[in-house]
Amino acid sequence: MPATDRAHDAHHEPLRHGFSRADIDDIARLAASTIRWPGGLDWGTRAEVAWSAIAEHLYSCSAPPSRGELVTAGWSAITDHVQRYNSFRGRAWGYESRTLAGFERFWALSANPVPGPEARIVDRTALAQIWAVLPEQHRRVLLALADHESYADAAESLGVTKGSYYALISRARKAFFALWHEGETPSRPWGNDVRGKKPRTKNVTVIAVRQRERLRARRGTVPVVGRVARDIGVSGPELADRYRAGETFTAIGKSVGLSLNAVRERIRPHL
Repeated sequence: MPATDRAHDAHHEPLRHGFSRADIDDIARLAASTIRWPGGLDWGTRAEVAWSAIAEHLYSCSAPPSRGELVTAGWSAITDHVQRYNSFRGRAWGYESRTLAGFERFWALSANPVPGPEARIVDRTALAQIWAVLPEQHRRVLLALADHESYADAAESLGVTKGSYYALISRARKAFFALWHEGETPSRPWGNDVRGKKPRTKNVTVIAVRQRERLRARRGTVPVVGRVARDIGVSGPELADRYRAGETFTAIGKSVGLSLNAVRERIRPHL
């Protein structure tokens, strides 16, 4: 057998759950081409990231996954890669052309072999001036959080509910920023205060299992719970065939009277 034929057979030989390397290549290309927010990554990088995630997801599944699940795994991997890429460069999500102020300040101080005291002096002076004119009720709210490092404990120390304390701390911060930017337009608070909250983790396999359960519910394998998809007279496989033929999600949605997201939900399980 010629070497080219042997290579072709190896490329199409099933690896797991009936999927071959050629199938993974095809699904990775599909994920790289159809992801909604590529985040500035070139197509080759997106395809490479998606390929690795799809292969890992395929081998981690105990039951055969659908092509739609594998595409979703590729999308998730690309999104995570973009977020890590932007975070490493201090960029805000959705604002790839602008770095965050904290990131610029960090590297400005790190690059300075002998950091000067100017920034600390300015901060301490400004804080002393602002604190002197900040209303008493705002000072009490801010001090409570500084003392207890927990929204719940700070609220309890002031004798208010946690929801009320959120409103109080929001007003106190806005008042502080208004004084900090006196004569200018106050900026919004940078970042999110996540003290006391549990870190969130993202597990692609768990998400895929849940999607598979919902898909089986729609197909009638298990009792359907929740909203039933509207009958449009066209099945999901037929919509998927139209998409493979080159018709866009938007065009398909207009022809059957569905929104863009609804069309995607019906087509993905059959890709």
